[in-house]
Amino acid sequence: MVKGHKSCSRNAGLMKSIQYQLKLVEDNDGKCDCAGRVSESGKVAFMAKNSAPLTNIPAKSAVVYNTVITNVGNGYDKSTGIFTAPSNGVYIFSWNVLTHAGKYFFTYLTLNGKLIVRNYSGAQKIADHISSSQNVVLEIEKDDKVFIKVQDGYTGQYMIGDDWSSFSGYKL
Repeated sequence: MVKGHKSCSRNAGLMKSIQYQLKLVEDNDGKCDCAGRVSESGKVAFMAKNSAPLTNIPAKSAVVYNTVITNVGNGYDKSTGIFTAPSNGVYIFSWNVLTHAGKYFFTYLTLNGKLIVRNYSGAQKIADHISSSQNVVLEIEKDDKVFIKVQDGYTGQYMIGDDWSSFSGYKL
């Protein structure tokens, strides 16, 4: 009789629990989904792009970048275009717009609905496309909402999709 086996049998339930927890960690790439958004490492980053053009988007509408490439922390919602901060911190956001010749697309970044900085992509008087981009560094709190909107008083005439326009952000 080996005495070690008795010890193992008493801990069988604990071993099964540990194995189950390890399986969960493996299945989720080491990420925690405690609140549905925070990764175990605390890292936050997203990148989304447009797969199709956006045309005649009404003023004050959210610009929805519909194809998610990266969403560590699950803060970006591709159905609304809104990033919800999963934790407090300093974040960097960038977005770019490629506009069709003869068109324009005015945008701005909002923090909880408040205008922070604008971006203008206008190719009205040129015979080629034009691109514009903007970067922002913000100290934000958990559950703050950041998104891109079409400028008040303007229709978003034409934003080229096909992976040319994007919105991204990450926590420092």
